[in-house]
Amino acid sequence: MFINPASGDRRTVALRHRHYDGAAGIQVSARQLGMQPPQAAATGQRKAPGFWRRWQGAPESRQAATPQWRQQSVSGKDHREPVVQWLSREQTKALYRLAGEQKVSVNSLLLLALHRSISATLLETGQPGSWCFPVNMRNSLAGPQPEMNLSSAFYMTVAEDDNPEHIDRSIRAHLKANVHWRYWHLARIGRWIGQRGVNWLCERLLNGPQHLGSFSSLGEWQMNFASAGMNDDTVFACCGPGSPTHPVANGVVVVNGCMSLALKLHSSLGAQQSEAERCLQHWVNGLGVAE
Repeated sequence: MFINPASGDRRTVALRHRHYDGAAGIQVSARQLGMQPPQAAATGQRKAPGFWRRWQGAPESRQAATPQWRQQSVSGKDHREPVVQWLSREQTKALYRLAGEQKVSVNSLLLLALHRSISATLLETGQPGSWCFPVNMRNSLAGPQPEMNLSSAFYMTVAEDDNPEHIDRSIRAHLKANVHWRYWHLARIGRWIGQRGVNWLCERLLNGPQHLGSFSSLGEWQMNFASAGMNDDTVFACCGPGSPTHPVANGVVVVNGCMSLALKLHSSLGAQQSEAERCLQHWVNGLGVAE
């Protein structure tokens, strides 16, 4: 989404996640609007671990509770766009300073604040919940197509009374245990089990453990909005679609020094758009840098 901050007008590009991961989606959406290819911040190359190191045990044993949502499930498709807020450059810098002072990653602060906002606005009671944490595999793998989906993930449990240090240690422990590599291989099992096997596996997943959602943080980017005829202060935001098993979809990205936060609640929650806006506001306020 490319948003004019003065008018609120949006130019939206919708892409299928099966074809693109977040990083590729950002580049493709910008190019579709005629923008010069955006540049992401440089990331270090990660060496792929040995095969057997990709099947280590989970780094923590804490179990997530089955989410007890306040809303009743409803049927039908939800075509509402994600709700979006953004931080100024000064507020974005303040958030990075806060993370530095606490010696944790910015993602630790963002994920904990997101969980607390969900607990306060959408859940019946505060409870440990499971979050999907996507991992960009582009610095470890190369695909036959440069813009194919090269993302994996791991699942981690977050509780309201966690502190940023605990969240930071948990993220690092999951990455060190190579849980995302395990999911990378499992996601490609279809070539061996065939379509019937994939159908069986998908049904098991749909009726399996319920998660709160996916926490998607797309890093830092530089965009030349003027090259596509847009104002220099244009806000860029991105967000996944969500699903019944991952109903809270969100996206965080920093473009030209300004962070945007997007949130979308899947229709299975039966939540109104006003509740999504309230949840997003609680998330932003929980970061401690907004006025």
